[in-house]
Amino acid sequence: MTARDTRAPEGTAPVPDDQRDSAPGATPTPARDPRRVLTWFVGTLTAITAAVLVPLAVAGADADAFNATVPLLSWAPTLAAFVAHLGTGRRTPFWRWAAVRPLRTGRVLRTAGLLLAVFVAVPAVTTAVGVATGLVAWRPTDDAAALAPLVLPFALVAMLTVTGEEIAWRGALHTTLARYGLVRATVGIGALWALWHLPLLLAYRAGGAMTGRDVVASMVNLLVAALVIGAARALSGSVWPAAWAHALLNTTLVYASSNLVTPAAELGDGAFWALQAVTWFVLGGAGALLLRAAARRAARA
Repeated sequence: MTARDTRAPEGTAPVPDDQRDSAPGATPTPARDPRRVLTWFVGTLTAITAAVLVPLAVAGADADAFNATVPLLSWAPTLAAFVAHLGTGRRTPFWRWAAVRPLRTGRVLRTAGLLLAVFVAVPAVTTAVGVATGLVAWRPTDDAAALAPLVLPFALVAMLTVTGEEIAWRGALHTTLARYGLVRATVGIGALWALWHLPLLLAYRAGGAMTGRDVVASMVNLLVAALVIGAARALSGSVWPAAWAHALLNTTLVYASSNLVTPAAELGDGAFWALQAVTWFVLGGAGALLLRAAARRAARA
């Protein structure tokens, strides 16, 4: 479905999605107060996360128990965003505020294709550099060839959960915070996104499923990946490519690191951090280029 054209007439400034009413021709309403949005959102999300994780932590649950909470927690941000929507006046329909609609099909498909290319190139380059420099050995698993065709189907399945995150982070929050500039909004949202993951990562660390260096690396990975995912939202004007980018992040990079080269658990600290640095440089560089492209597109609009 292609939505109606909502661009401003030539010579006038475009009206942000958060300031548009759902009815054509209606007078735009004031934008939501970012402080109120963040207060409602962060407060609600913290309460939900604590209600799910604290009882498990007190009971000394293992990693499998925490894994079982992931699908539920993945949709907690959407619930928190909806509560923030109700608490900040419902000035626009929730699905418009969260960039689920309108759906500009051409932009979404082009951005989705671009993100697929990025998340094929990033693990390919990272793996090639790691092997060429001796940080890791080329060591495909017995299942590597059989699993390769399943990576994209797995990414589509992963969207069932990651969309619950992206409706809030790169949907509603991006709409509200974009007035501060694309880079600031992207980095700020990425920082909050990473912090939200920290309790679960620490729970894995306490249960022995992750090491301390894994927790630190995962936090930085989230911050760097947020650049690419935020750019996907900005380029497309929709939350869907952001969810697709998130799903690809969780599948393509994991496939490469788990099936093609020396497992991270077997690496010494020097090789581990050097490989992480390569990944951050490549992924962060892709994110910076995409953010620049999104900023140029916005300047032309």
